[in-house]
Amino acid sequence: MGEADYFYEKRSNMLVSPNVIVPAEYGIGLSQVNGGIMKNQGIDLSVGSSYAVSKDFQVSLTGNLTYAKNTLLQVFETSATYDNPNRRLTGKPLGSQFGFQALGFFQLDDFNTDGSLKEGIAVQPWGQVRPGDLRYQDVSGDGKINNDDLVKIGNQPTPQIIYGISPGIRYKGLSLDLLFQGAAKANLYMDRQMQWPFYNSMNAYVDNFNSWTPENPNAKHPRITNAPTTNNSQQSSWWMTNVSYLRLKSATLAYIIPSFIMNKIKLQGARIFVSGQNILTFTKMINYDPEGAGAYSNLYPQQKVISAGLNVTF
Repeated sequence: MGEADYFYEKRSNMLVSPNVIVPAEYGIGLSQVNGGIMKNQGIDLSVGSSYAVSKDFQVSLTGNLTYAKNTLLQVFETSATYDNPNRRLTGKPLGSQFGFQALGFFQLDDFNTDGSLKEGIAVQPWGQVRPGDLRYQDVSGDGKINNDDLVKIGNQPTPQIIYGISPGIRYKGLSLDLLFQGAAKANLYMDRQMQWPFYNSMNAYVDNFNSWTPENPNAKHPRITNAPTTNNSQQSSWWMTNVSYLRLKSATLAYIIPSFIMNKIKLQGARIFVSGQNILTFTKMINYDPEGAGAYSNLYPQQKVISAGLNVTF
């Protein structure tokens, strides 16, 4: 059996912040107003099937998938963003993330002998750059990096795709039930302790020390400094992480003791089981939980729980 649904919604009067700026002497910011319009559309699929291989052996499989995408049709924004297609909020999904497009690291051969950048390389305004610092793309082509070079980076943090798969097997009194859940098309911006070792007196991950050196020019992180440099901590595509995942959320292996054994010990029924939650996770994200929604909420991974039990009916 299966079911497929398409949905479309156009929502008006959304609360959005106005683009009017008031003097600091005003004391408070302006309240939000009902001025936003957004459309949301997608598909919702579910399928399921079971098959009896024999009298004692049955298999089953169910699955579901939801794909949803929204678009802002109207939102208050200044001319600085609206007039720049790369920074425009209107026409993009809610929660779109913007930053500089990182090209990699400055390497030794990008500099003259006096430490200045070679001709033709765009100037970055956050202090002197050195080999191992992040290099950003000059989108506007004016020879310098500024707000005109900001672009949409990655997908929004909320997954556009969520799905689940539930296979099951039955053989006589033995059963195995699994539940896989997953999400895709989502990016999380790696901030604070997710970027920098020893941030806010925290410890460091082994991964943090995969940093640029002349011997390791293709490292994962910029050169190590006493404190994060302004240049390297600019919001950019370098710190965007794919948080798609597939997780074996639960599994239960159970055995129903045959009735002829139960009759001998004067019991109506008994079931032995072993179950687990959050057993395996497949993701490109390391050190953190891909289901975490923010910079601090994903510090602690999902707990893995294994339990065993016996259900007896007298």
